[in-house]
Amino acid sequence: ETTTNCNLGCFMCVKQTGKCGIIEGEMTSATFRALEAALPQAEALILNGVGEPLLHPEIETFISRARQVMPKESWIGFQTNGLLIDDQRACDLLEAGLDKICVSVDAVTPEKLKKLREGAEISNLDQALNALAKAKFSVGRPEFQVGVEIVVMRSNLTELPATLRWAASRGA
Repeated sequence: ETTTNCNLGCFMCVKQTGKCGIIEGEMTSATFRALEAALPQAEALILNGVGEPLLHPEIETFISRARQVMPKESWIGFQTNGLLIDDQRACDLLEAGLDKICVSVDAVTPEKLKKLREGAEISNLDQALNALAKAKFSVGRPEFQVGVEIVVMRSNLTELPATLRWAASRGA
C-alpha cells in the first residue's frame, strides 16, 4: 500500500479501533523500485489499502513507472475517498496511466455522509466524479473506468438506490 495516512475519520474503518496496530507511513521510492521487477508479469496493480492513496506525494510517479513496465492489457487502479480530486488532479492521474478508480460514496444525504465519513462533503464527491468524467475526454482516455464503493450498513441501506443513481448520473 502506498500510504496508511488518511484525511478522513470513518467510524467503520479498522484504523478507528483502539488497537488496530497499523503504523502510519508512506511507501518509499526505493520500496516501489524494488517491486518494479514483478510488474512486467502483473495483471493488475492496486495502489491502496487502508490509507488514502492520493495523499502520497509520488502516486502519479508510481503509476507512470508501473505503466511503462506493465503489460499493455494489465490495469492500474485504486480506491479513494475522492476529496483530493479536482480537474487538474484527475487529468494528472489519467495522463500517468491510471486505468480504474473507485470512489467511496456511502450516502448522498449530506448529514448521513458526514456521520459515516467524518470530514467528507457531498460537494467534494460531486466535484471528484465530475472531474474524472471530464478528464476521460480531455485526456483522450474514454476507456478509463470510474466506479463507486459503498459500505452498506443498517444506517445507510435505504440510501443505496439513490446513491447508485447519483453516482451513475456522474459517470460512475
